Amino acid sequence: MVDLRNILDDLDLSAVVLPGDKLKECQYFFNLLEAEKDRDKFRWLLGAFLNACYGHLEYKAAYLHYAFADPETGDPVEDWEALDILRNYVRVFQQKKSGFIKTSWLSELTEKLYKFRNRNTHDGGIEVMQVGDDLPNDFNIGSHTGQGTPALIFCREILEFFSKLEAEIDG
Repeated sequence: MVDLRNILDDLDLSAVVLPGDKLKECQYFFNLLEAEKDRDKFRWLLGAFLNACYGHLEYKAAYLHYAFADPETGDPVEDWEALDILRNYVRVFQQKKSGFIKTSWLSELTEKLYKFRNRNTHDGGIEVMQVGDDLPNDFNIGSHTGQGTPALIFCREILEFFSKLEAEIDG
């Protein structure tokens, strides 16, 4: 039998990652992006921002799936109301065998986020063009002149979306 007291005595609570940590990570990388004028460093920070944003949505979906425990069985109980809100913006899947939670895009904004993040993660990196001299504001995501996405504007839209989502979930 497991001695719960020994487990708790050995637990360093300061090391436990709190639910809002991923959102803080997104904001951290965005703050660095706002000051970075070197294209390569900007691109690397943008990749970190995209991964943190993707991680935030993945964690949020998993957290809401296992948000509560049934007091009698200890089995996880989903926060259906919050999951319904999240599902307005991303698809949420649960693998039957493992219980692993996965997300994919649903809105136009989250589609861009997932596509940019996948390019960064799976295709060797995200492309960043310089379209003017006002850096970092004139960095665009993409590689074809006239077809890029203004990077900082896009990142701000993602953070605004996350704020709106958190407000809706917190009700």
